[in-house]
Amino acid sequence: MLWPEDPYGFQLSLAKEMTGLTARQERFVEHYALCGNAAEAARLAGYSAKTARVTGPDTLSNPAVKRALEARQETFRAELGITKQDVVSGILSAIQMGREQQNPAAMIQGCVQLAKLLGFYEPGRLKIDLALDSGNLKAKFAAMSDAELLAIIQGG
Repeated sequence: MLWPEDPYGFQLSLAKEMTGLTARQERFVEHYALCGNAAEAARLAGYSAKTARVTGPDTLSNPAVKRALEARQETFRAELGITKQDVVSGILSAIQMGREQQNPAAMIQGCVQLAKLLGFYEPGRLKIDLALDSGNLKAKFAAMSDAELLAIIQGG
């Protein structure tokens, strides 16, 4: 099946990895792969415009949709022949241009995009394993807030 509204000239055929999805979910995957916005993709896929801000992220969290989206993005990467390194190099070049033109807004925007690409906005996790025989201490630590635990870690 081809999508006539394909603005980038790609042949948007639904591959075998999309089996198991509803027609709307298939359209959602195609539109999300192009725009990267879950609410917009939901609206374009035929979901209600009033609930698209909720329906989009919900659809995006579906495991079958995630797999189909990853497959679609891999197809885009292969068709375009672009690697992550190519994207990083392009962003770094844009940052350098912003620096040369003394355009701090362009530099900041480039840094933001680079940070997103490299996963710097992902929440950090700290795992601490307690090798204690006493269940009382484990319960005490489990009942503490994050701030209290951080204070102990920092020696407070």
